[in-house]
Amino acid sequence: MALGLSIGNGDGGEILPYISFDAKAGRLFRVDRVQGSDGNYSTEKHEITDKAQFVADLANIRVGWINYTSQGPVRKLVTLGKEPIPARPDGKNSEGKPAFKQGFEIDLMLNKDAGGGPARILGSSAACVIEAMDELHDTFGNAPESKSGKLPVVKVTSVTPVKSKQSTNYKPVFSIIAWVDRPAGLQAIADAPKPAAAPSTGSTPVAPPAPQVASASDFG
Repeated sequence: MALGLSIGNGDGGEILPYISFDAKAGRLFRVDRVQGSDGNYSTEKHEITDKAQFVADLANIRVGWINYTSQGPVRKLVTLGKEPIPARPDGKNSEGKPAFKQGFEIDLMLNKDAGGGPARILGSSAACVIEAMDELHDTFGNAPESKSGKLPVVKVTSVTPVKSKQSTNYKPVFSIIAWVDRPAGLQAIADAPKPAAAPSTGSTPVAPPAPQVASASDFG
């Protein structure tokens, strides 16, 4: 895999603002933490599949191991190209299988029509989502715009059914629709090492729509 699936975002389970792709439903969601009048927090999910666009910081993608728990994700991740992938952490789930799975996380800025706000995280340990992100990272690494420091605006343009004996999951098609200068909300990691162009995965990439002109002010 080009992502090499290993940042130190730490090993804890802190719940940060994020969006998630539900591979079982083939839909993209914005996940918000909302404080009620009693002071307690709850989680609200809003589907944003058709209207979401996001500036993806693929120059600083993190890879390694993730254990999604009810208290939040427990991560063992490093920035791709900066450190070797660590060994899988110990631990079993309720079925006796390894609790940690290969996964990735990226920082992003969501467009205002889909909720905007501060930087969020998109991560997954689902095989079909990892494969889709792998292909997107290949496209990013080989694009001349990435060499000049621009970041891609990404959209889920379709999904592809992936059938197994037990169920059907849906692989997202992440397409680059525009390129922008790094938004202020992602500026803090602008000087992080940039990964080299990823080698081919051997799969046939889906041709993205022609890049359009966009502004970083449309996000956040």
